[in-house]
Amino acid sequence: MQWFWRRRRDDSGAALVEFAILVPVFLLLVFGAIELGLAFKDRHTVSSAANSAGRTGATAGRDPVADIAILDAIEASFGSVVDPNAIVRVDIFSADIDGNKIAFDRYVYDGDPACPWVPCPDPAIFEGYGAPAGWDPSTRDTTLDADGLHTLGIEIQYTHNWITNIFGGGPATWTETALVRLEPDLLGPFGP
Repeated sequence: MQWFWRRRRDDSGAALVEFAILVPVFLLLVFGAIELGLAFKDRHTVSSAANSAGRTGATAGRDPVADIAILDAIEASFGSVVDPNAIVRVDIFSADIDGNKIAFDRYVYDGDPACPWVPCPDPAIFEGYGAPAGWDPSTRDTTLDADGLHTLGIEIQYTHNWITNIFGGGPATWTETALVRLEPDLLGPFGP
C-alpha cells in the first residue's frame, strides 16, 4: 500500500508539467481558429460587397451617378462588420472577355462626410463628372446590339489587420473582384 501512495505523490508533478506543455499549444490553436474565422468573415464581407456593387452598377448603366451608386453599395455592404477605412482602393472598370481592365476609375475611401471617396464621383458635389477620367458612365455600352454590352468590373483592395498576429508578417492586403454584364437599356439612354 505504501508503494501506491508514494507512486501517486510522484505523478502529481507530471500532471502539472503536462498541463504546462499543453496549454500554450491549446491556446495557439484557439487563437489561430479565431484569427482565421475573422479573416474569413472580412474576406466574405468584402466579396459580397463587390458582388452587390456589381449588381448595382449593372442596373445603373449609363446613369451619371452610377459610380457613386456603386460606391454607396460597397459602403452599405460593409455596414459595421468591416471598417471602410480598411479599403486601400476601389476600381470600377470595363473588362475584356478575360476579365482584364480596359479602362477604369479608381477611388480611395477617406470617410469625409460630404463625399467619402477621393476623387468625389458625386456630380452634385464635384462639378463636371469624370473626376478619375477613366471610364465615364456616359460612355458605357448598354445598347443591345451586335457588339454586345460592356462588362463591368468591381475590384476592392483592402487590408486585414490581424488581432494577435499569430501568423506574423503584419497586415494582409487582399483583393476581391466581381464581374457583371451591364443590363441592356431598352427604354433609351437614361430610362423613361
